[in-house]
Amino acid sequence: MMLRRRRNAIDDDRGRDVVVDYGPSLAKGPAMIAGAILVAFGLCALLKNNDFPSFSASFPNADVHGTNFLGIEVNGWTCFFSITAGALLLFGAAQHHLAKLMSLLVGLALVACAVIAVIDGHDVLGLAATNGWTKLGFAVAGVAMLLNALMPRVQRRREVATGAAAGTGAGAAPVAGDTTATRRRRFGRPGRVRGDAPVADRAQPRATAAPEEAPRGPRHHPV
Repeated sequence: MMLRRRRNAIDDDRGRDVVVDYGPSLAKGPAMIAGAILVAFGLCALLKNNDFPSFSASFPNADVHGTNFLGIEVNGWTCFFSITAGALLLFGAAQHHLAKLMSLLVGLALVACAVIAVIDGHDVLGLAATNGWTKLGFAVAGVAMLLNALMPRVQRRREVATGAAAGTGAGAAPVAGDTTATRRRRFGRPGRVRGDAPVADRAQPRATAAPEEAPRGPRHHPV
C-alpha cells in the first residue's frame, strides 16, 4: 500500500483540476543504503573489539583507546553509535517524511560526534574511541544525511478538465482522464465537485405510468 502512487487533486482559477501524482521518494534510498552500511560496519567492528568502557567512570572525559578495524579505531561504544545510527536510518526508510526526519537526527548526531572528537582529541565524551579516519567517517556520514534530509519526492502535475469546463451534461459519460467521477464516489458517498449537485440528487428519468384500464361492465352471457 505504501508503494502505491498517491494522487491529490486541487482546483485552480481557470476552472480545471490539477492532479498531482506523487512518485518515488529521493530520501528513502540513501537512508536505506547508509543505514545498512553503518549497521554492517558496527556489527563487524564489534567482533574485533567489544570493549565498553564504564559509563560512570569515563563519561564525559577520559583517555580511551580502541583497536584498528580497516584503519578506523573502534571500541564497543564506537560500534554502538554506528549500529544505533544505522538502525534509525533503516527504520526511517519506510516512508518519505520519516526518512527525512531520521536523516536529520542521525546527521546532527554524527556531525556532533565528529566535532566533539576533534575537540577532545581521541574519543567522544570519554566513551567512543576515535582516530582521524573515525572522525572523517562520522563527519562524511553526518553531512550526507543532512543533505539527504533535503531530498524531495518526485511529483508530476497534470491538468484535467472538470465536467463544467468540458461542457459535459448531467447524463454524459466522464471524459477520459477525468477524475471527478472517482472523487465523487470516494469512500462510497457522493460528494460535491465545483458546485455540481451530488450524484444521488441528480434527476433520474422517470418511468411513464401505464394508462389506466377502462372499467369493464357486467358481462352478459347468452341464455
